[in-house]
Formats: sequence, C-alpha cells, structure tokens
Amino acid sequence: MWWVRGEAARARNRERVAIFASAVGHPRHLLDSVRRGLILVILIAIAPIASASMLQGVIQLRRAAEEAQHKLLQGAIAGAASQQNVFTSAENVLQALKNIPGLRTGAPECGATLYGAALSLPFSSNIAVLNAQGRVICSALTQQGTDMSQRPWWRKAAVSKGFTLGERMISPVSRSEVIIGTLPLFAADQSFDGALSIAIDASWLDNLLKRDAPPGQGVAALIDRDGQQLVSNAPAISRRLFAGEDLAAYVGKLGEREDVSRRSWSFAVATIDRHGLIVAFALPTDELFKWTTFHVAVSFILPVFMVIFTIVAIWLATDRMVLQWLLYLRRVTAVYAQGHYGFRPSRMDQAPSEFRVLGHAIEDMASAIRERDGRLREGIAEKTALVREIHHRVKNSLQVVVSLLSLYGSSVKGEEDRRRFEQLRIRVNALAVVHRILYESQDGSQVRTRELLRELAALLESALDRAVLITVESDDVIVPTDFAVPLALMLTEIGIALAGAGGSQPTRISIRAVGEGGFMVVRMQVSEPVGEELGEARAPLAHGFASQLGGTITTTSAPTGAQVDVRFPVHFRTR
Repeated sequence: MWWVRGEAARARNRERVAIFASAVGHPRHLLDSVRRGLILVILIAIAPIASASMLQGVIQLRRAAEEAQHKLLQGAIAGAASQQNVFTSAENVLQALKNIPGLRTGAPECGATLYGAALSLPFSSNIAVLNAQGRVICSALTQQGTDMSQRPWWRKAAVSKGFTLGERMISPVSRSEVIIGTLPLFAADQSFDGALSIAIDASWLDNLLKRDAPPGQGVAALIDRDGQQLVSNAPAISRRLFAGEDLAAYVGKLGEREDVSRRSWSFAVATIDRHGLIVAFALPTDELFKWTTFHVAVSFILPVFMVIFTIVAIWLATDRMVLQWLLYLRRVTAVYAQGHYGFRPSRMDQAPSEFRVLGHAIEDMASAIRERDGRLREGIAEKTALVREIHHRVKNSLQVVVSLLSLYGSSVKGEEDRRRFEQLRIRVNALAVVHRILYESQDGSQVRTRELLRELAALLESALDRAVLITVESDDVIVPTDFAVPLALMLTEIGIALAGAGGSQPTRISIRAVGEGGFMVVRMQVSEPVGEELGEARAPLAHGFASQLGGTITTTSAPTGAQVDVRFPVHFRTR
C-alpha cells in the first residue's frame, strides 16, 4: 500500500511540474504565482515585527559593546593607577634630588645621598647622575665614568624636556629587568646639562599589577608610545595580543585579537597623558559578552525562523487547499480535451466552495461543448459528403470530356493537330486524376504527393506519344487541395515538353518530392539533355503554373542528361 501511495505522490509531483513546463503555465513575472503572492503578502505583514526584533538585537549588541568597553576601561585604569603612582613617585624623587647642592658636580657625599634615596624606594634598584656626555658622575651602585651615551633611554632623554621612561631592559648592575626613568637637567641658559636616572624594578611593577589586576580577571599591560611593553600581569599573552598594534587607534572603541590558541580576546585602551603611556586591558570575548551573544542571536534567528515557518506553512496550505484542486481541474480539462465530455468531476464535491463553483462551471461548459461538437460534426460530415460528391461528379464529367476528345481526335487528319489534340486530352485526364484522388481521400481537403505523382507518372507513361519510363521516389508530403491542380498541370506540361525533346531512345525520368524548410522541391532527373524545351518561351504553361504556386522552374543541363527542379513555398506535413 505504501508503494502505491508513493507512486501516486510522485505522479502528482510530475503533474504539478508539468503545469509550469509549458509557456502558458510558466510564471510571467516574479509575482505571477499564488504561492509567491501569498508569501510576499505574509512577509510584508510580519516585516515590522521581524525588523523590530532585529533592531532590538542591534541595540542590545551596541549597548553590550559599550558596557564591555566601559568594563575594560575600568579594569585598565584600575590596573594602571598604582603604576602611575610609582612613576610619579620616581619623578618626584628625581625632582627633589636635582635641587641638592653639589649633586650635579659629583660631590663626595653624592653617592651616599643617592644610595639613601634608592633604599627609601621599594621599587628602585639604583639612582645615578650623568653629565651632558652621558657618563656617570655619581651613582648609588654604578662605578663613576660608565658611558651611557649609546643607550636608547639616554638618547631619548637627551632630546626631551621632561621625565621619560625607557624600554624594559636587563640592568648590568642588578642583573634584573628594570625600566629606566630619566629626568633631564638644564643649565641656567637652558642648555642640556646631564640627567638624573632611576632604575625601576620591572618585576616589582609586574607583581604590583598582578595584585591590582589578577591574570584570572583579565590581561593588563602598560605600553609606551613606541609600542614597547613595559609592565604586564601576563607577559606571554599580552605580547601576542598587543604587539605590533597601533593601540592609540583603539582609544574610545573595542579591539579584538586572537591568542596562540586562537581564542578571541576583546580589549580597550586608555592613555596616561603625563608620561605618554598607554594601558590596555583584555578579557576573553566569550566571557565578556556571555549571554549577550545568545540574546542577540535569538533576536536575529527568531525572525528568520518565523519567515521560514511562514513560507513552509503557506507552501503546504496552498498545496492542500489550492494546487491539488487546480491539478484535478487540469486533469478534468485534459479528459474533456480528448472528447470525453460525459465525464463528471465527482471529487469536486470535497473541494472548497470556490473550486466547487469553478468545477460545476467547467462541467456545464463541457456539456455545452458536447452539444455544439455534435452539431459541428454533423455539419462537417455533411459538408465532406457534399465535397466528395462534387469531386466525383467533376471526375465523371472530365472522363466524359476525355472520351469525347478521344472520339473526335481519331478523325483529325493533320499530324501536328492530332498531337495537340492528344496533349489536350492528357491535360484534361490529369485534372480527372486529381479529382479522383480528392474523391477517394477521407475528407477531400488535402492531397498526398506520393500518390499524386505515381498516378501522373502512370498517366504520362501510357499517354505520351514517345516511350517514357518514369519512376517516383518521393516523401509522403501532404499539401492542401488548392496546390493539387496547378501542381498536376505543371508536371504534365513538363512531361509533355520532355517527351517532345526528340530522340529515338526511351527517356528515363526519376521524380522525387521532398520538403525543405518551408518549401517543397520536386526534382526530376532526365536521362538526356533537354536543351531549351523547358524554357519559358517553349513551355509557357509550365512556368505559368509554377508562378501560380509561387515557385520557379530551374533546369541544369549536362551532356548525358538534365535535372529539373521545381521549388515553391507551402505549409506541408510529412508522413
């Protein structure tokens, strides 16, 4: 049973596809379809709801992004506050030391003073005074005379007007990572006169940042204006996230990068204007947004599912309520098209009221067509009988004429007159052949060229005064009856002309009629040259009948024979 149902469903699908396979059933434009029209109307109806849901999702996503940025900025500022205090303390210490008498000149008590200042700062590992050439003249730990002029932090401080921070580096004194803070010194004439430098313990700063911003709560990093990372609570991750980035371009907006494990991180940055530093704070994107992504996705997916369910519902509803009855009505009209007007569409009693009305209207139309068809068939049968009777009587009349011509032709004395009298009898006999063929056909409205050519060939072989052997190899082309008479008379004239071309040997003629495009071509192969016998001057009747058909006669001669082509337009059928 399931196999039968499956076959029935597949048959309905094939029939449904066949409706749109023809030019009539194919939609002329996008909305020329019940399904598409209903879908468009419903989509327009639910468009405001879907748009509002999506807009809500966009607003929620934007609000979540703003909250995330605010949260990241708060984390960045909180983590950088203690770092800023350290750098400010270092700068204040250097500002105080530069005013101590004898410190710039390297007085004997200079080293003790700097050593005491370094011990008072928990984050400092060394303090030194350098002259304008970058040589150490006084230091808490470093020996005097050490040349620092080639160090990057010194070249940076030599062209600065205020406190600067160098990159993170290994201290040659303490053998630990330090950040050099430098305060340039100026003489009375504002010329560069050396600098005070302090080595800030980088690991102390890292621990301080880890205390204020634990790595489990986010990745924080302090970066100078050159992109060098100074302090971080997770150096490996922060280098991956912030290295090579122009972080100044992310001020006021969220950034996003991936770590080594391809995990996505969102970050925000803030600037510390006093020392030209940038603080960056990052959190995993999935932790930062959490349920926001789900809510936004629901805001976008819900309208999509709404549209999909609407399309599916309309598709099924139109199939059950509209298309199945259209298919049934199509089958009913196909039955009526085959002439079974007595069929009654009984299934329409189960259809919706609109289709029941349409089904009854089609049934009434079929009844009216059946009655009219019966009357038309009776009229056509009567007309056909009358036409056949006319052809029969014309054929009998022409045969009487042929008999009279034969009777009177035997008493004609002149050879030329007798020959012309015989040709006239052949022409009339050809007309009789045409009417006989029309009488014997079923409806008398068309002629088969193969039968016509064979009858004419037999007539010409027996009637011409010269031995002629005619063979017919023709397609069974069907032409209208109004082509039959001029075609038969034209071929008769050509046969008479070829028989009068002279010669003692029997003439062989092969006739073939074929349809080529919208033309019919009658090609005759003659076994001997014809010369000018088929010229318009020698065979005017043949050319006249060809013109009546709208065609031409073309002769191609050769020493051993000739080819005669008759070509004229016709709407034909081939069997």
